[in-house]
Amino acid sequence: MKILALGDCNTRGIEECYYNAYPEILAKKLDAEIKNLGHTMATTREAIELFNEVKKNAYDIVIISFGLTDSWKTFKYAPYVLYYPDTIFRKILRKFAKKFKKIGKKLNFIKLFGEESVVPEKEYVENIKVIINQLQDTKVFVLDTLPKKEAYRNIAIKEYNSLLNQLDECENVTRVHFYDYFDKHRELFLDKTHLNTQGYEYISDRIIELL
Repeated sequence: MKILALGDCNTRGIEECYYNAYPEILAKKLDAEIKNLGHTMATTREAIELFNEVKKNAYDIVIISFGLTDSWKTFKYAPYVLYYPDTIFRKILRKFAKKFKKIGKKLNFIKLFGEESVVPEKEYVENIKVIINQLQDTKVFVLDTLPKKEAYRNIAIKEYNSLLNQLDECENVTRVHFYDYFDKHRELFLDKTHLNTQGYEYISDRIIELL
């Protein structure tokens, strides 16, 4: 069995869970091969780029887990530079983009232009569908975005989790819900964003249960 995991920092893991997060735990329990393409700060825009590099390969299971950065609120028309594939030129552009956003925050660009997520809601779902539509014969698991310790972030995160329910119409897709569980079990976090090993064990067990 071959598994592909596409996701952000919580798919990759940090500290003792670095590339030893739920994808690796799941693979060990299923005696499967794992390709973990978790990437820090990744959105569904990066997901398409990551998937395009490996889509020629066959996988039995594909896991998709994005939303943390996608749902982040900023002012409309704020610049965005892909984190993957990365180049020196893009790193320089991101520095300028971050400075511009800081200026925009001070000058209250949200009041001037309005507020929008980094990846707008419609695009968020469509980006995931771009990948799913190329996986007709593959079992796909689409995971909830985890809650943050900052309560104000969770309003958007819950909205984006609800958007994923639109994917129920895809026959090969299974939604993995766990937002409420982790919202009640903050002891399973290493910090305000990332899970510990016990948290990743729970996610892998949920996927196995749904298999």
